[in-house]
Amino acid sequence: MATTDVIEQGFKKALRLLKKKKDNMDLLPEAVATFLLVHSAQGVIDNGGYRYFFESNWPGNPPYSRFIQAYKAIGCDNQAADFGRVADTFPFEAPHLDEEGRNKYMDENLDEEEYAVKGWEKNLCGDEEVWRKLEAFYTTHASDFA
Repeated sequence: MATTDVIEQGFKKALRLLKKKKDNMDLLPEAVATFLLVHSAQGVIDNGGYRYFFESNWPGNPPYSRFIQAYKAIGCDNQAADFGRVADTFPFEAPHLDEEGRNKYMDENLDEEEYAVKGWEKNLCGDEEVWRKLEAFYTTHASDFA
C-alpha cells in the first residue's frame, strides 16, 4: 500500500474515533491525537507554509507545544525544533490564543517577495520525511485506531 493510502486509512479511522469522542482530542488515545495533530498541521503547512498554519485558531486552541510534541513523537525532531523556533518568534505570551495578534505580527513582518514571514523560511513545507514517519507511526500504533 502506498504511503498516502496508509495515511488516508489512518486519518479516516482517527476521524471516526474523534467523532465518537464528540471532537474532544483530549479523550483520544495519545497515538491517535498525535497522528491527527501532525496530519492536520502538516497538511496546512504543505499548502501554504507556516503562515497558513498560524493564520487561524485550531479547534480547542491547543498550545503550539502540543504540535511540537506530536512531531517529536513520530520521530521528527528536526521538524519539531524548526516549528518551535518559528512559534517562539511571536513577541507575546500564549500566541495560540491570540489570532488577531498573530495575524498583526505576520502582516508587520511579511516578506512580500517570498510571501512568508521574515526569518521563518519554509523548512517544513513539503517535507516528505514527515509523511513517511507519520505512516510508520500509524503502522506501529494501528491497534490504537481500532
